[in-house]
Amino acid sequence: MLRSTPKLIAIASLMLLSAAPVAFAQDDGLYDAPVDPNSAFVRVLVPGAAVAVVNGTTVDDVTDGLSAYVNVQPGDIPVSAGDLAGSIAAAPGAYYTYAWSVEGEPLVLEDQPASDPSKATVYFYNLSDLTSVDLFVPSAKVKAIEAVAGDTGKSVALKAPLTLDFEVQADGAAKATVASLDLKRRGGVSIIFTGSNGSYTATAVENAFFRAQ
Repeated sequence: MLRSTPKLIAIASLMLLSAAPVAFAQDDGLYDAPVDPNSAFVRVLVPGAAVAVVNGTTVDDVTDGLSAYVNVQPGDIPVSAGDLAGSIAAAPGAYYTYAWSVEGEPLVLEDQPASDPSKATVYFYNLSDLTSVDLFVPSAKVKAIEAVAGDTGKSVALKAPLTLDFEVQADGAAKATVASLDLKRRGGVSIIFTGSNGSYTATAVENAFFRAQ
């Protein structure tokens, strides 16, 4: 018989669902700006970049290297940021984040959309040289997301509104923190963990949607 424990209660009160592949359909813009249902959504993640281009659409309001999603028609979608460029074979209704690894290799991360707009979704990318990291919530003493391999991402839906601190851990040791992250209903936030050789940083960016003309 399953018994309640303080850890189980903390996890249940914090999460709507367990960690899953990164999901992005809950962003406010995706609900407020209806687009062709066959559209795909593409964004670019390049830490340090200030401008990104997705299928010819320039997104110049890039925060901490993460652009807004741009709606595109399915097909081969060129993307670029700074000196980096690549392309995505976009499928109808799919969501993608185009990033680059620590070694400079291109990464096409397909994001699986979640469906509940009443929660806040936290998206967590491990773009560091660490093979596995966890996203820990100190106030609840639980891992919100576990075992995120290098060059991948996961997500978790949490109750909102809520303000939380997060800690990125590897083998139980803190590597970086994000303080006072405001979680909003119908909202999404991406936590990007980067670094190598013992020097690591975590940044949080509210997800955004840019409707191409």
